[in-house]
Amino acid sequence: MLAVRSSVYRFGKRMATGHALAERAAGVKKRSIRLSLMSGLVTLCALFSVAPAALAEVSEGDSMPAFRLPTLDGRMLDSTALQGRVVYIDFWASWCTTCRKSFPEINELHQELRSQGVVFIGINTDEDVALAERFLQGTPVDFLILSDQDQQVVSEFRPQGYPTAYVIDKSGTVQKVEAGFAGKEETLAFLQSLL
Repeated sequence: MLAVRSSVYRFGKRMATGHALAERAAGVKKRSIRLSLMSGLVTLCALFSVAPAALAEVSEGDSMPAFRLPTLDGRMLDSTALQGRVVYIDFWASWCTTCRKSFPEINELHQELRSQGVVFIGINTDEDVALAERFLQGTPVDFLILSDQDQQVVSEFRPQGYPTAYVIDKSGTVQKVEAGFAGKEETLAFLQSLL
């Protein structure tokens, strides 16, 4: 006995069988997903081309971005007050074990170089200020600590990890970006070369 394949005819054209219709519907769905993905990629490309500053990363040779952040005790620091000075900015977090090791040496550098006009700033990136305060109880420092709870300054500088230091010269140009901590002697020599 011969199997009979049923086909649907409409307006004089042969339409596909039920199985083929399901395959065609799946193909349409796949094309629709591909179009959605393509549309999403086009949107992302447009975002990157329209707003490069929002995605910028501060590198050596760049000007230091202007910022305004509170200290842990509630005072405000406007970065324009740093003009004409050598500045060492250290991004850190309370969970960072390298930060716990580097802070005593950075504090020694601060004590040695503050009379020469070098400014040391630690920018804490924890959302909870209490975590930073607890860290500082165990590792006290004399240099200025700022809080970037909202990640506003972090989103401009875009450090690649913690700690990351940015050394800025008297003209406001970033001279060095250091992931981790280079060590006291190397950092001292570099800062003195900018005085």
